[in-house]
Amino acid sequence: MRYGHFDNEKREYVIDRVDLPTSWTNYLGVKDTCVVVNHTAGGYMFYKTPEYHRVTRFRGNSVPMDRPGHYVYVRDNDNGDYFSISWQPVGKPLDKAKYKCRHGLSYSVYECEYDKLKASQKLCVPIEDDVELWDVVIENTDNKPRNLSIFSYCEFSFHHIMIDNQNFQMSLYCAGSSYKDGIILYEEFGYQYFTSNFSPDGFDCLRDKFLGLYHTEDNPQAVINGKCTGSFEKGNNHCGSLQKNIVIQPGEKVRLIFMLGEGDDTEGRRIREKYSDFTNVDKAYKNLEKYWN
Repeated sequence: MRYGHFDNEKREYVIDRVDLPTSWTNYLGVKDTCVVVNHTAGGYMFYKTPEYHRVTRFRGNSVPMDRPGHYVYVRDNDNGDYFSISWQPVGKPLDKAKYKCRHGLSYSVYECEYDKLKASQKLCVPIEDDVELWDVVIENTDNKPRNLSIFSYCEFSFHHIMIDNQNFQMSLYCAGSSYKDGIILYEEFGYQYFTSNFSPDGFDCLRDKFLGLYHTEDNPQAVINGKCTGSFEKGNNHCGSLQKNIVIQPGEKVRLIFMLGEGDDTEGRRIREKYSDFTNVDKAYKNLEKYWN
């Protein structure tokens, strides 16, 4: 069975058929911050060490495969239908939607076409900063305006891989999250942040509030409802979800940048200011290309 091909000009491996029987993984980052991510955006981020300083959670050898990950959901607010750009975790039928993954040198791109919308999500870690950029582009190929809500989602780790799998009595009480001025701040044995280049229309810092009871990443309650709950607290399991509502005209493209990084809210503000400028995002791609060349 053939699942993809090499694009020699772009130096990428292109996965044309995303329902692989096993994970096809890429590595992002060349210094302290690294992201291990598969062909459907499942994976995790760590800082310096994957054992003692994981930033986002990952459940190895689990069912479904490679959960959770760094996901972006797109919801049509007129009919309530929604999909994920990286196919999983929503997993729209492949006879009704087109999906593709492009694994490049320290970046991965997820592309989809569904319901007269084109969307892409590019993940990379700039050489000079400890942050993962989620570069999202939505294009309306319909002949009418589309009323959409965009949701990000990642699940924060308890940092130490052993603590992430046991001793919940301590870790569930010690971890905490907060939100201020467009920045989600996560705290346990250090700080991580999640922010964006826009003013959010909603947010969730608590995993169980975003997903909902007896729901999974497949069908998050916040996406179904079309609205985040504004959750945060000291204790519990935590996530990074920012919501942006947009009305996109026929033929129009909208570009959004999400930023997941190591550091406190001061660092989050610096990174947000820097990468809200698309010129700096594009420069990060060029620097990675130069590095690998």
